[in-house]
Amino acid sequence: MKEFKFTIDGHKFSTTVNELGGDLAEVTVNGTTFKVQIEKEQPSAARPSAHQIVSASQQPAAAPAAGGALQVVKSPLPGSIVKVNVKVGDTVKVGDELLTMESMKMENSVKSEFAGVVKAVYAEPGKNVMQEDKLIEIAAAGAPAAAPQSVPAPKAEAPKPAPAPQPAPAPMPAAAPAAGLKVTSPLPGSVVKVQVSEGQTVKKGDTLLILESMKMENPVLAEQDGVVKQIAVSAGQNVMQDDLLIVLG
Repeated sequence: MKEFKFTIDGHKFSTTVNELGGDLAEVTVNGTTFKVQIEKEQPSAARPSAHQIVSASQQPAAAPAAGGALQVVKSPLPGSIVKVNVKVGDTVKVGDELLTMESMKMENSVKSEFAGVVKAVYAEPGKNVMQEDKLIEIAAAGAPAAAPQSVPAPKAEAPKPAPAPQPAPAPMPAAAPAAGLKVTSPLPGSVVKVQVSEGQTVKKGDTLLILESMKMENPVLAEQDGVVKQIAVSAGQNVMQDDLLIVLG
């Protein structure tokens, strides 16, 4: 026989429990006796343990997939795909040529800005694309390079007396462009390399110079046969759209 005393809402109860065998017992509460049926406790194996009862929101998140972040290569300007140099599964390095596209009568080389593995190719030869259209997806290898450390500015020095102004030299008169077909810059950029010299004979389609614009190297081609009469730019020079580059005679 087991005795229990407890209080519920300020009321005291005195209880005795006599087990009769099996699943029956006599329970006496404050002098009143009841026969009750006792439910047998389920085996522990049938009940989930405390650490097994976890909601989906409490479960640990799955580990991220191996590899770096997925990078998307987009079209820098409207044009037509001429050639695709990679396929799914290829490993590429920074600076590798991914594809060539034609825009504004120029062939533009689209190069990779990060190393990794090609996961998807959306471009194909002959396909027209618009600016910002998705061309290629690359799973970048490793973490992105750390941003360059900022260099503290040098301490300011006491201002030195300004030298007496010198008379400005007279500006040199600009050379008049030679007569002939004027080859102008199709867009703003920087001259990477001039591939011809004055007096050289060129054929239609020959590369005259390489112009870098919007992170792409763009060959400027001769539109007709002729002789180079004048070269108006040099390597490293910045030019604006419609600036004179070369004159062909």
